Amino acid sequence: MDMSKLPATWREPVAGFIDYKQASGCSEQTLRTRFYQLHHFADMTGKPPEQVTTDDLTTALADGRKQESRKGLRNCFATFFRYMQAAGYRKDNPAALLPNVRKPPPHPKPCPDKYIRAALAKATPAERLMILLAAECGLRRAEIARVHHDDVLTGIDGRRSLVVHGKGDKQRIVPLPDDLADAIEVAPGYLFPGRWTGHVEASYIGKHVSALLPDGYGPHKLRHRFATVAYSQSHDMLAVSKALGHSSTEVTEVYVALPDENLRNLVDAATLSVEGK
Repeated sequence: MDMSKLPATWREPVAGFIDYKQASGCSEQTLRTRFYQLHHFADMTGKPPEQVTTDDLTTALADGRKQESRKGLRNCFATFFRYMQAAGYRKDNPAALLPNVRKPPPHPKPCPDKYIRAALAKATPAERLMILLAAECGLRRAEIARVHHDDVLTGIDGRRSLVVHGKGDKQRIVPLPDDLADAIEVAPGYLFPGRWTGHVEASYIGKHVSALLPDGYGPHKLRHRFATVAYSQSHDMLAVSKALGHSSTEVTEVYVALPDENLRNLVDAATLSVEGK
């Protein structure tokens, strides 16, 4: 993150805030998101952070964003200005009086299998692995990028699993289909090596997978597909949450798109039996 891109008056407090959040264990993705949120707001308001008012923050929250984005921005303002007050940059906290932003209702959108099959048919071998790791194992873009041949574990029954390096340096283990396990084990190191060293960026995975799917679908919607199929088979939201690397089942519920079985039974009971239908 290049602090020189910020207005001069914002550089020191934002740098301190990012260091503070990093020390608390926030992921690189979260740190980048907070930086860009503050960068955008600093440019928009045209004020130094010491002069920002509650009205300025409220106006930014009401600036036509989606509800989910507003909730994330409110969290950013709340933590940043609480840090500024604690660090002595301000005596007050203008974010303390911000209205709560309700959690948006879930709108899961699992990618239909017909689109996945069409994407697989035109994908390169590497792109095929990207798609399958998201759709069959529920991995995020960044997790796919970090897959390494050393991450494959073989159980006492001979079946293989993958150590997934998730957000916030958290690890989890997910079962692997044999074809994916074979492909990862024969990789020379990282399954998707970087141009010079290390592995590719998450954006590289997203770009390639999204280009193969219809508009509105990408790796994240493949995770929705995994969650929906996994829950429909197991009816175990906790297990699905664990497989996805979520901190709670509340987050997982946003991913699962299933009709309520009680409603299905009601519709079945109400369905007319018409001769010739």
